[in-house]
Amino acid sequence: MSNTKGTNGAINPFYAVEIGSVIKGDTGRFLTSIIKGDITRMVPDKEVKQTMTGGSSYAYTDSLNQGSVGVSGSYGISGLASINAGLSVYAGNSAAELTKKVAVNFNVQMLSGVEYVNFNDLNAADLINSLQANPKQMALDALDNYNALMKKLGTNNLLTIMQKPDEHPEIMKLVDEWGKSVQAFFREHGDGIVVGVVWGGMGTVSLEMISSSGESSWKYGSKGNFTYSGIGKAITVEAAYDGSNSKRESKVDVSTSSWSSGKCVEEQVKEWSKVVEGKAFEAISSISLLEKAPQVSAVKDPPKIPEFKTPAKDPQVTDKIKEITNLDSLEAFAKASAYEQAKKTEKDLTLDEFLKRSEKKADPKPVDDLKKDVAANNLDVLKDPVQPKSEFIANLKTTVDPEMQKNEKLEGLKKDESYTVLGVWISNWPDLFPWMATGYLNAIDDLSSTQVLLKKQSMIQDFLTLGKTYYMLDASGISNTDFKMSPFNQVAASFSQQAGYIRDNFDDADVIQAAYDLLSNDAQKIYKRWNDIKFLRSAELGLGVMYKGEKSITHTISKTEHSGGYTKVWYKTEDCSFLPKNYSAFSTFLKVLPFITPNGDVYGFGPSQMLLNQFNSEGAIFSKNPLIAAKLEVDIEKRILKKGDMILYPVQFSAAKDIASTWQGQSISTNIASIKNINEHLDNAIKKMRDLNVYSFSSSSWKPNWKPESYYSINSIKKQYIGIVEELHNVFGG
Repeated sequence: MSNTKGTNGAINPFYAVEIGSVIKGDTGRFLTSIIKGDITRMVPDKEVKQTMTGGSSYAYTDSLNQGSVGVSGSYGISGLASINAGLSVYAGNSAAELTKKVAVNFNVQMLSGVEYVNFNDLNAADLINSLQANPKQMALDALDNYNALMKKLGTNNLLTIMQKPDEHPEIMKLVDEWGKSVQAFFREHGDGIVVGVVWGGMGTVSLEMISSSGESSWKYGSKGNFTYSGIGKAITVEAAYDGSNSKRESKVDVSTSSWSSGKCVEEQVKEWSKVVEGKAFEAISSISLLEKAPQVSAVKDPPKIPEFKTPAKDPQVTDKIKEITNLDSLEAFAKASAYEQAKKTEKDLTLDEFLKRSEKKADPKPVDDLKKDVAANNLDVLKDPVQPKSEFIANLKTTVDPEMQKNEKLEGLKKDESYTVLGVWISNWPDLFPWMATGYLNAIDDLSSTQVLLKKQSMIQDFLTLGKTYYMLDASGISNTDFKMSPFNQVAASFSQQAGYIRDNFDDADVIQAAYDLLSNDAQKIYKRWNDIKFLRSAELGLGVMYKGEKSITHTISKTEHSGGYTKVWYKTEDCSFLPKNYSAFSTFLKVLPFITPNGDVYGFGPSQMLLNQFNSEGAIFSKNPLIAAKLEVDIEKRILKKGDMILYPVQFSAAKDIASTWQGQSISTNIASIKNINEHLDNAIKKMRDLNVYSFSSSSWKPNWKPESYYSINSIKKQYIGIVEELHNVFGG
């Protein structure tokens, strides 16, 4: 069956953005374009990007098994805002709810070109003249107040005068008027403006696969092969479904659908979909669908835009800008502006204290400590779950202002609807108009808002993991009543439903507490224990089992015994070279999964859909008899589960990377420690902070010998990139 989905901002958070759109630095919300002139050029840049999203227990990529999709790059007017922006998410073609179907999305982004403001042929007067009437007037108001302050100040140093404000009331009044006019402009027209966009289209071919029996999708412990892949690496359909298991239990039913955003890719995606559409699983199982995706040769030329025109001259604007004779005092103005903003949160802050603080180096330690907590899966999701007030906490699916969508419909003829925006470059206003000088806080002392973003993503991944775990228990035939808990499938459904709830309500301040409250009673108790233990998040490929530090469990059954209404199965053990930390050694051995009961006990289950009992000289024993199931001791300090001479170690995806032999088994979770986007973003933030002072000032973007008639340099203007594709460097450089 074939189906075509509609487009929306959850799939592409930049779908209504264009050159001249402005962005609010405190919320990350884009507003409608304020440019009226044709001041852009287009550079063709044809590329194809590929990803896989959705869910698979037999493959790892940088985007599979995630309840939301991250972005590339970041934008922010402060260090904190920039970090939070880069950690923001949108729904995308992600999987935040679980069903018995294996649903995998093969995604392609086809990049056609980059449209950018042609700064090399513009000066400050031209840029003002390209603005709509209101932003133009407000920019000139700020310029008038700047010029009046400069005239009154003369050769005096602004910061020296501000040390004794009572002695210079007229100048202080002008400082106040200038500062207020600049902040008024930022309030109305954002902190930055989109100066470049990546145009293209995006499409998806989706496969939903389910065994005819309906249950085998959740069975755990088969001999499927696990694939560790990078972005865009080809994975066959059957590898994603069940690890190319040669002992597949029943016929697999397949349904397909396709989706596209931008008519420039519509036909290509339709043709791509025909590779699998209407075909049986056996006919498509060996296909690597990403290898069949549209290639660069299929990418269409970028959209046609009007020819560049220098905006009409306005003598009034020219005269006002010419009053700026030099920028020698611009640094003092930037510091004065930043100081006035800092006083809003610290009323007793003196100018001297501010200036001394601003020259100190920003301390990356808080971010580094947070990164270590993320890497170790040590986030306490339920601690202080209510979101603090802070900068840029938005989920990107809601960053497009509703009014902007209306304007887009009204101006439908302005842009070619065959294309959509896949990424944007943003410049802050003070980097375009020097008289809007200000400062930016790079230091980050309070990361509570960042922690909330990460906790939300962690909770989604936790719920997906626990949902999968209890669906597998339900399929195993193990009795829930033996553990005095509600049916496993009801517990699983509770976790699955709330994973979707968090994603769909990501911006809500109380979404963590609300999602927890909506869980069933048993699910709440289980999650509280899970969150207390924390390290079970790292059991992405299950738990590797060691006996006396020497042996692990093979796939070979050596003995079977029936007694008391239960079957016992002995699996052979062999030497395993795990110690001290060679996780790849578990490659060909059986792994087990942890599960938690509402009273907080932890057990393991796995092959033959049975509970782990014990090791002895004859091997590892499994049975469905709850009376002999091994109740595992939790060692939080050593991050292991244990029972006598048996120790269970959480195995992360990295164990399956770059090993010569094939990894046997399947995955149970994807935690935030394994989400590449999060780790790279925190790494980049730490590196940037090492080179920054507590404050940086927009004055550093301007040379003292700048002249009003000087043209901009496209390579010198500071820009920040954020998009659903990685940044291109053909226009703005690296």
